[in-house]
Amino acid sequence: MSELRILVIEHEKGAGPERFGAWLSEAGAEVDVLRPYLGDGIPAALDDYCALLVLGGSAGPLEDTANPWLPQVRDLLRRSAAGEFPSFNICLGGELLAAATSARIIRRQRPQIGIYDLHTTSAGEADPVFAVLDRDTGAGRIPAVLFHQEEMELPDGGELLLTGSDAPVQGYRVGEFAWGTQFHPESHTAQVEQWLSSDPLRLPDGKTKESIIAEVAEADAELIRINRALAHSFVDFLRGLQRQ
Repeated sequence: MSELRILVIEHEKGAGPERFGAWLSEAGAEVDVLRPYLGDGIPAALDDYCALLVLGGSAGPLEDTANPWLPQVRDLLRRSAAGEFPSFNICLGGELLAAATSARIIRRQRPQIGIYDLHTTSAGEADPVFAVLDRDTGAGRIPAVLFHQEEMELPDGGELLLTGSDAPVQGYRVGEFAWGTQFHPESHTAQVEQWLSSDPLRLPDGKTKESIIAEVAEADAELIRINRALAHSFVDFLRGLQRQ
């Protein structure tokens, strides 16, 4: 059994770890998924795990009534930001980390859905996990899947690692090892197609369901290469921590 055990929190059906989870396993981690929407309890501590992965979902990060486990998740992320354990937090997960560290969450008039070009910042180029994105792309353009209406501001003291579009906080770190993303490194064409069929969000101007599915499919080879490298980089970071 791997000593690199990662606890994953999945908030709803259809928003699982997908291929990001497979790439974490490929890199040598053991991935355990909790589904609180099906009754799984959120642990008070991560004693049996070396890291936490919090996934996305259609809820907002403060919609506690419909998602009563969110305060417990925010508490875990507050502790991750304080240096207790590493975490990687995707879309809703990134928003939960931002909310847990007192950053403002904004509801956009129009969501961002589809492929958007992002780029690393100077802090991202030096980050122990996100630096791989700059090395892997070379030219600096990082295509990413976005599917969100909530938008987060950078927490006080946070490092902006990845930016682009009119939602500039696309990847960031709080403290030593709590990472948040707005983009979806786990997503692929079939998942985006399913979200488009089930989520009533208005589409961005000039886009249709068909055009969004087509742009995600066209970018898929790059998405695999870039996000697989990101997953491996996170596991390499965790492995390095264990050696210290």
